[in-house]
Amino acid sequence: MGPVPMEAPPESRKRQSRPLGRPLQSPAFRRLFASSVTSTLGAAISLVSVNWIVYHYTHNTLDITYLGLTGIAPGIALGLFAGVIADRYNRRSLMVTADLARMLGMGLLTGALFLAGFSLPLILATMILVNCFSSIFTPASQAIVPRLVAKASLEDANGLLQSTTGVVSTAGSAAGGILVVAFGAAWGLGINSLTYALSAMFLIQIAGLLGRPEGGPSRKSTTFRKDFSEGMGYVLNHRSIFAASFGYFPSNFLSACVGPYFVVYAGVRFGGNAAVYGYLVAAVAAGVAVGALLVGRVAARPIAGILMGACLVIEGACFVVLALSSSLGFSILAAAGDGLMIGFANTLYYSTIQAMVPSEVLGRVLSVGDFGSFAAIPAGLVVTGAPTATSAPTVTIGGVTVPVMNTAVLTPGSAGEYQIAIQLPASMPAGAVSIQASVGGVTSPAGVQIFIGGQ
Repeated sequence: MGPVPMEAPPESRKRQSRPLGRPLQSPAFRRLFASSVTSTLGAAISLVSVNWIVYHYTHNTLDITYLGLTGIAPGIALGLFAGVIADRYNRRSLMVTADLARMLGMGLLTGALFLAGFSLPLILATMILVNCFSSIFTPASQAIVPRLVAKASLEDANGLLQSTTGVVSTAGSAAGGILVVAFGAAWGLGINSLTYALSAMFLIQIAGLLGRPEGGPSRKSTTFRKDFSEGMGYVLNHRSIFAASFGYFPSNFLSACVGPYFVVYAGVRFGGNAAVYGYLVAAVAAGVAVGALLVGRVAARPIAGILMGACLVIEGACFVVLALSSSLGFSILAAAGDGLMIGFANTLYYSTIQAMVPSEVLGRVLSVGDFGSFAAIPAGLVVTGAPTATSAPTVTIGGVTVPVMNTAVLTPGSAGEYQIAIQLPASMPAGAVSIQASVGGVTSPAGVQIFIGGQ
């Protein structure tokens, strides 16, 4: 393996004159593209559905934290090793296998929810299984792109993948919110199972030869441990790649502090409407779509580090707006701005690494970057999850916890006056009952009663 070029190749400086859809001229890339679109649609619907199922049944933000961790822990545990697998085995075959395993997992979970009802341990176990195979799928899908398109088209190829899947994710997230309201959240998981099956059908049509890493290690002549050490050594010996690989830590930390708790944010700030949660997730996805397409239209690669730093600053500003806003419109705009920065930074990172790193070690280098990203996320989940759990209002009536539909803080910054809208269960008997509210660890006085009228 030769030295890594630190400058963008000459053809990258001419990318502004190339048509955006040029990568789609490759039949193999079109099939990867179709696979990404279909699986993303199902995953977006499933994301809204599974978060809403958990929060609907438990009303516990720590359970949302646990659910978020099921998407992160496999990436940390398997991420670095998945890169070795992607460089030792046929990348197309790995993706097909992962899709079929995810299809089976989501299908079984859907059936269990319909037949046996809600089970948090079952949901968490299934999501761990699904995300383990996603951890294998991810480096293989990223490392195969340079085999499917010319190096000069990498920005546009990654931009098309991220932007189009972002648009599809927008539709899927909104559809997921509507699906929850109209038919029930479990149907969203079943749809996700079907889209994984369709994704595998597209991938299997890619020529097997294109899935083989060029000059990659032979599993007969080298050991897994040696391949792992070689990949880590490559990253450590190239400072620019090392910096880029771990440069996502702050951004992913901020994203983890906000993204998984949109379901709580929608419930507390905007009245517990599943469609509002879907709109917020959709706004992020729409921003990702626009940001991803911008990379191929500007000379971004030579100043990648500066631009990624700027994305982090703007992303932080968007989170501040979300924290302060009580307007759905401003919240949606801030969520879209967050997505814009994520889409731009991700596309720039992957395109730059794919252009700089040889194919035979690309899976391992990309997995190091993914590991650095994943490592930041549990910290964000833990930092946000505990305070959210203690600050979210809870109300008990007659000793029974009732759903909190909306909250208005009348004295911000203190446990003072709150206006809390609740939903009374249909089984609540008429008459005088005790009521207590807790906010931020402070509980209202005991002995207060309300009268529930009957017909």
